Amino acid sequence: MSMRLALIGAGRMGAHHARVISQSPGVALDVVIDRDPGRAELVASLAGARHGADPDLALGCDAAIVATNAETHWEVAADLLSAGIPLLIEKPLSPSLEEARIIVGTSHSLGVPVTCGFVERFNPVVKTAERLMHDDFGPALHLVGIRHSPPPEAPLKAPNDNQPAGGLSVVHDLLIHDVDLSLRLCAGGWTGQAVGGIWTSPWTGTEEIADCTLLLEGGTVATCSASRMSQRKVRSLSVATERAMLELDLLRRTITVYQHVGHLTALGDAGYRAQTVMDLPFVREAGEPLALQLAHFMALVRGEADPELERASLLAPHEAVALVQDQAIGGLVQAVPA
Repeated sequence: MSMRLALIGAGRMGAHHARVISQSPGVALDVVIDRDPGRAELVASLAGARHGADPDLALGCDAAIVATNAETHWEVAADLLSAGIPLLIEKPLSPSLEEARIIVGTSHSLGVPVTCGFVERFNPVVKTAERLMHDDFGPALHLVGIRHSPPPEAPLKAPNDNQPAGGLSVVHDLLIHDVDLSLRLCAGGWTGQAVGGIWTSPWTGTEEIADCTLLLEGGTVATCSASRMSQRKVRSLSVATERAMLELDLLRRTITVYQHVGHLTALGDAGYRAQTVMDLPFVREAGEPLALQLAHFMALVRGEADPELERASLLAPHEAVALVQDQAIGGLVQAVPA
């Protein structure tokens, strides 16, 4: 018997979730819930599901996916967790660190599984990099993530210059993904230290560019760059270990491994010469990341994956980006323990 899912939020990400659910075995989209009834009806019609505007429609389902505006995640999650409904909440759990902590704490105290839409965890090249580092190349010493996108189609300039439109910060939209990957690919955890800089659009009042450097356990350094003001879309992650450099293209889902052999500096025309071996490992893992994430969520709901281990992985990325956001200008700062 298929597990019945509720989808709360019928926007762009909600539509992607609906498509993946309709293509996945063992699950069925039972109801689509959105404040816009027309949008809910459209997405529901594509999957043969019910639709409505009342979040209580999810109470009869086995689990729910929350894909509403990030600012509303907490209010939706609170009621559903209290009703015992397992949740996959799109990232961030909440732009408010305190609300994110409450969501995870409530999940723990009630014993109801919860996870966050850190979909890059399920990117096949990330899985391949984890395997290569474990089997061959050792832990990360340095990570550099670049996640840049062109501006959104909507005009950047607010209709009224005196009343900025605002919106979800690039910190919680893009930067949090590479912060999460850096924490997962590091042998240890985050030390609580970070430094960063943020550019806020003078037209909309929204944070559109953010760079940060995190100090991880064992001395590993991670530098992450996120922008919604680029001229091209980039999703790359470089991981340097003691024995290799792994370059991941998260868009094309390819990985290149570089290993330095030797170099010399010669007099005359030869100049500096270096020899590097390049390898293109086969990406064995297959599947769409969003579908693999759904399968993982279903494993949590069925008790086939550890919900406590899952909860333990959710807060550190939120804590790191919150610190970057709060301390965007200045020197190295220490996080205040929870």
